[in-house]
Amino acid sequence: MIKLQCPWLREQVRLTGTVLGLTVLGLCLSGSVGSPSPLAAKMVINVFVATVAGSTAIKKKQQEVVGFLEANRIDFEQKDIACNDDNRQWMRENVPGEKKPENGIPLPPQIFNEELYCGDFESFFDAKEGNEIFVFLGLTPLPSKKDMEVPSDLQNGEVPAEDSTEVTVPTVSQNEEVPEEESTVEEEEEGEQ
Repeated sequence: MIKLQCPWLREQVRLTGTVLGLTVLGLCLSGSVGSPSPLAAKMVINVFVATVAGSTAIKKKQQEVVGFLEANRIDFEQKDIACNDDNRQWMRENVPGEKKPENGIPLPPQIFNEELYCGDFESFFDAKEGNEIFVFLGLTPLPSKKDMEVPSDLQNGEVPAEDSTEVTVPTVSQNEEVPEEESTVEEEEEGEQ
């Protein structure tokens, strides 16, 4: 016997006697959405979504956030609030009061870095447009390919020709006198006394 965590899906099964699809069943049983990453232990970004959303606008916003994170290879975990009451309750309790709408119930997507609230879709969108997404998420930016490239003239460990100019320093032996123009301030002061 499989216990369905999703209240909506339980109701559908009770009314129709069938499950609408294995995908929906799998999503609601797991409590989270998305394929597990090999770096699952390092995931810190949590995106709270509703897999069963009635609003097209909410679906599009969720897809934009998830798509952007996937495209930029930012590790994250989707937390389903439609099929997991614990996720829904946690999200509602941890969204700051100033970010909650007038009715007090925040809508997905809501983004957290571990337990630190990052923002909602609007703040995510602003950070993305301002090219400040890593600051928004509280992450260290990944080095770009340009930053990681080694100039071709340095690939073999050689110093470029323009940087290897030799500087000749004239040496003065103890017996030689320093020419007048190279005399030090101390010598000039001694000569004045």
